[in-house]
Order: sequence, then C-alpha cells, then structure tokens
Amino acid sequence: MLRRKKPSKYRNEKVYVYEDGFLSDSPKLTTHGRVIEKYDSRKEYDRSRELLLLKKAGKISNLKRQAELVIQEAFTTPDGKKHRPVTYKADFAYERDGEKIIEDVKGEDEKTGKYQMTEAFRLKWKLLQAKYPGVKFEIY
Repeated sequence: MLRRKKPSKYRNEKVYVYEDGFLSDSPKLTTHGRVIEKYDSRKEYDRSRELLLLKKAGKISNLKRQAELVIQEAFTTPDGKKHRPVTYKADFAYERDGEKIIEDVKGEDEKTGKYQMTEAFRLKWKLLQAKYPGVKFEIY
C-alpha cells in the first residue's frame, strides 16, 4: 500500500534549486547536480529573486535569508532547570533606506484575502516587534 505524503497546512510546496538552476518540488533528482537552495514555497522563492534584483540595483543592502532573531535568551530557573533560547528564523532580513527590515513571506487565503498565519507565528511576530523596536517588520 502506498502512503501519500500529508499536504502542508497551507498547501504550499517546497521548491528546490539545483546546481544547474533547475527548479523542482523534489529534492531527490540526480540529473541536475545537488540541491543548493530550498524554499518553503514558490512565493518565497519568487520573493528571493525580487530581493536579489533590488540588491543588484542598489535599492537594498545586507540581504540575508533565514536570519535568526532571539526572542528570549537562554536562562536557568531558580531550581536549576536550563532553558534554551527562543529564536525565530525570518525568511529575509535586509536594509532599505537606512532602515533594517525583517520580512516573512506568507500565503494569502483565496476567500478572505488575509495572510495565512498560525497563532504561534502571530505571538512570535508580536514579541519580536516588542524586542526590536528600531526594526521594521513586514509580511509579504
């Protein structure tokens, strides 16, 4: 019996970029070299290409993918229990007009037109905005 892979929560498909530039939804192809980049969705891949063009045009700088931000530093409770830091990986971080931008790519609900976000994402996004008041947070 064949088991079907469970679709992702918002039906996005990962995009794999191979050494020769070939794009696929499969990480197991052998005729295009190795996978050099992986994106969580086609929309994220397309946005990365837009941002690369903006960087080449001099409109943005210091572009980073999967930029990790600390929400809460590691700590130890009074009874000695150690907790790891709570972090968030933003899809992109860059500077535009001297302002630091943290950007996350989200799909839109076709019926409502609203971005598709989990409660965990909403909470982390709010905590990041409180911790980094000098940074602009954008959803694309």
